[in-house]
Amino acid sequence: MPRSAPLLVAAWLMAIPVVATAADESRFREVCGSCHFDGSAEGGLAIDALLTRVPADGIPDAANRDTWMRVLRAIRTEVMPPAEEPHPTEEHRRALIAFITRDVLRLEAGQADPGPSVPRRLNRSEYRHTIRDLTGLSIEAVNDLPADDTSYGFDTVGATLGLSPLLVERYLEVAQEVGAAVAATARGQAPEPHRHRRDEVLARVFPLGLAPATEADRGPHLRGTIAAVAERAFRGPVPPTTITRLVAIAEASVDVPGAGFEDAVAASLTAMLASPRFLFIAADHSGDRASGDPTPVPISDVALASRLSFFLWSSMPDDELRTLAEAGRLHDNLSQQVDRMLADPKADRFVADFVGQWLQTRDVETMPVDPRRIFRGRERFMAEQLFPPGVRHAMRRETEMVFARLVRDNLPATDLIAGRDTFLNESLARLYGVADVSGPEMRLVSLPDGSHRGGLLSHGSFLIVTSTPTRTSPVKRGKFILTNLLGTPAPPPPPNVPPLEEPMRRQEVRPTMRQLMEQHRADPLCAGCHARMDPLGLALESFDAIGRWRDDAESLDTSGSLITGEPFANAEELAALIAGPRRQDFHRCLAEKLLTYAIGRGLEYFDDPTVNTMVERMDRDGGGLGTLVHAVTESVPFRMRRPSLTAVEPIP
Repeated sequence: MPRSAPLLVAAWLMAIPVVATAADESRFREVCGSCHFDGSAEGGLAIDALLTRVPADGIPDAANRDTWMRVLRAIRTEVMPPAEEPHPTEEHRRALIAFITRDVLRLEAGQADPGPSVPRRLNRSEYRHTIRDLTGLSIEAVNDLPADDTSYGFDTVGATLGLSPLLVERYLEVAQEVGAAVAATARGQAPEPHRHRRDEVLARVFPLGLAPATEADRGPHLRGTIAAVAERAFRGPVPPTTITRLVAIAEASVDVPGAGFEDAVAASLTAMLASPRFLFIAADHSGDRASGDPTPVPISDVALASRLSFFLWSSMPDDELRTLAEAGRLHDNLSQQVDRMLADPKADRFVADFVGQWLQTRDVETMPVDPRRIFRGRERFMAEQLFPPGVRHAMRRETEMVFARLVRDNLPATDLIAGRDTFLNESLARLYGVADVSGPEMRLVSLPDGSHRGGLLSHGSFLIVTSTPTRTSPVKRGKFILTNLLGTPAPPPPPNVPPLEEPMRRQEVRPTMRQLMEQHRADPLCAGCHARMDPLGLALESFDAIGRWRDDAESLDTSGSLITGEPFANAEELAALIAGPRRQDFHRCLAEKLLTYAIGRGLEYFDDPTVNTMVERMDRDGGGLGTLVHAVTESVPFRMRRPSLTAVEPIP
């Protein structure tokens, strides 16, 4: 390189208009200078170079935005600078956060961006529940639909819910089966298990009654029936031309020998269930402006009804939501409707779907587990007695029921982490060592003083899904806590990392898990990330791979510290840290997860003001989990959208 090259590069960098001032650089250098300035780029991050790429007008490009968001998260959660380095004052930290959000990313508090409106297909769970609520029937064939892909941890993200030709074919097959079951049930000819649903099917699919006595009344009666069902299936007003096409399909089916009125309605229902208007939650385009004004606009009340019902019920709006929406009054009654919907048993679907993916309780009943190896050669009856077939279902229900109670009673979200009340039945209480619980029904239990249980980190659901089939996994447990509770995920591992060694041969001394992890961290490439994950997982070593308290727990070293420096002696103290000093990190992580699930897209840099508003509202209201659900439904991304500047044709 010519001698003059560094000077030319420096001159070129100085010519770029940047918003970063000498004071801004000085603030960053004071906090980050030893690792990220003057040629040092720990973790691939050179902040001095990054500061030169801040434009004076506009925002950085996508790659630089992502890097700035990494820096923002590290400063906000106090992950950086490292615990052993001098930390900035709170005023200094706030100044750094303000510079990144306001001057770099151009984000203003109170000016949230709703982001793009993404139409999305119903996932398998939503499709199943919507079929049930629309027709009154639970169709087994729905369970045979392919599993949905996930993104950002959830199967509600529109970008991953595609519609392949094979899936279209499967939807048509299911729609035909639903139509046939509806017709047979309405005629009183359905086999079990649909026979007892006849009154429900008649009320939902034949609201005007079965075929009228006179031929003259048959045509209007058929059209009225189809229109009533279509408005529910398509979740809003249906154009007369669409009703006419559905009526034509129904009338054509009557030409089949032996077909009657029930079959005609079932034929039109089959067409509805295979329609994009049923399969997709479409983006809303009502009230668009052509002026170019970028100010967000409210979504229509009809669109809000669907967004709300699929969020809290995983299904279509009910009559009350549709009535309010069609009258244009849903936005004004949003808070009351959220309370009503959360009190409804259908909100258990939201709990099962959200918690099932966020905390992975969906997996606890299917995870491969080998209790006899976990019991280390004890008598077989011990495994059968302490780990009977139904105990894993009870574990799933425990976590879901705790979450549901916190939402419905608006209790602090941190009670999920460190609460002393839980739900148990006899088999789960026996595994946990909790006395005086009998019977198969789950019930609320206040844990006694001295119990090793209390909060998610002691739930069997969490402990099983973060273990291997035969042993615990501190790495999986630590990674889970960082990713799903603290919102500070570790970077992905380097390629070709060897697995953790299994315990040594029988004649050798069995190493402790802590010793095994120390061997694993001997590779410098692994040490950085494992220093963040391993202490969290090792704090839980008192619980074995099926969530049982170990007999030798008192002899284990479960001490450690968070990457932010706070020490803990065991799982209980770790939970207290997450629910106490690191409460803000937990609230933000939970808010981001819940908002992602609700709006069906991954969060972007411009969602930061929205998340800030939600977390601040939680803090003002004592950290209530119900408050957070309300904050999601009242957020800009949930109830508003960017205006479209071009006309968009509705789904036919």
